[in-house]
Amino acid sequence: TVINILALLSFSFLQAAISANALRQDEVSMGTTILAVRYNGGVVVGADTRTSVSGYVSNRYAAKLTFVLDRDVDNFVVASNKLPIDSSTCVICRSGSAADTQHLASVVRTELVSRQLMYRIRGTVTHVAALLRNILVNNDLSASLICAGYDHELGRGVIYTITPGGTVFEERLWAVGGSGSTYILGHLDSCYSKENREVLQSEKEALEFVSSAIGLAMERDGSSGGFIRMYVIDRFGKRFVSKMPDKRSNGFAGNDRIQQHAVPLRNFAPALTKYNPTDMVSNK
Repeated sequence: TVINILALLSFSFLQAAISANALRQDEVSMGTTILAVRYNGGVVVGADTRTSVSGYVSNRYAAKLTFVLDRDVDNFVVASNKLPIDSSTCVICRSGSAADTQHLASVVRTELVSRQLMYRIRGTVTHVAALLRNILVNNDLSASLICAGYDHELGRGVIYTITPGGTVFEERLWAVGGSGSTYILGHLDSCYSKENREVLQSEKEALEFVSSAIGLAMERDGSSGGFIRMYVIDRFGKRFVSKMPDKRSNGFAGNDRIQQHAVPLRNFAPALTKYNPTDMVSNK
C-alpha cells in the first residue's frame, strides 16, 4: 500500500509539473525557428515570422527578435552625445508563449533603462542573460530564449541559450531554438567539421548560414513560415536584413544519381492472369 501511495503521489506531481509548463488551450504559441551564429565581428540572428494558435496561423509577419539594448535608444535615454563607440547591442530571440516572452522583454528593457537613468550604467549581453535567468527562476513562464549580441566589455559577439527553468549556457558557435530546431540540428552540425570548429570569418558566411538553415526548417515545420527576418549585430550597432526562403524542387540533388544506379525489380508480386474457383483447395 505504501508503494501504491508513493506511485500515486509521484504521478500527481508529474502531471502538475507538465501542466505548469504547458500552454493553455487558448494561448498564442510562438512555434518558431530562431537561430544565432557568431562570426569574427559579431553575431547574426534570424527567425521566421509565423505565430500560431494550435493549428491556426494567427500572424504571418510576427517580430520574434526584440532588442533590449540598442545604441540609438540608449543614447536618447541618457541624453548624451558622448556615446562611447564600444557599447553593447543585445537582442532576445523569443520562442514559447508570445505573451510570456513579450512580458520578459518588457521587464528586462525597463530594468536596463532604470539602471542607466539612476546609475549611468550601460548594460551588456551578460547582464541581460542574468536578468532573464532570475525572472524565469522566480516565475512560472513558458519561454525558451536565445540572448545574443555584441558585448562591449568582452569585445566580441556573445550567444546565450536560456531554458524555461532558467539555466543559462554560453554557446561558442551557434544556438538554435523553437519547434523547427529539431529538423535542422544535423544540418547545423554538418556545417562545422570535427577538425575545424572555428567561428565563421565573414558576415556574408554567417548570413548564408542563418538563411539556409531557417529556410530548411520552414519547409518541414508547420509552425514556422512567412519570411526570414535577420539582424547583423557588431560593435557599430545593428543592421536589418530580410529574405524570402528559397524555393526548392520536390526532389533533392541526389535523385538523378540514385536513379542511374537503381536496379528495376522484375516479376515482383505478379498479378493473377486467370482466376478459377475450382483451383482452390477445400478444407473438408
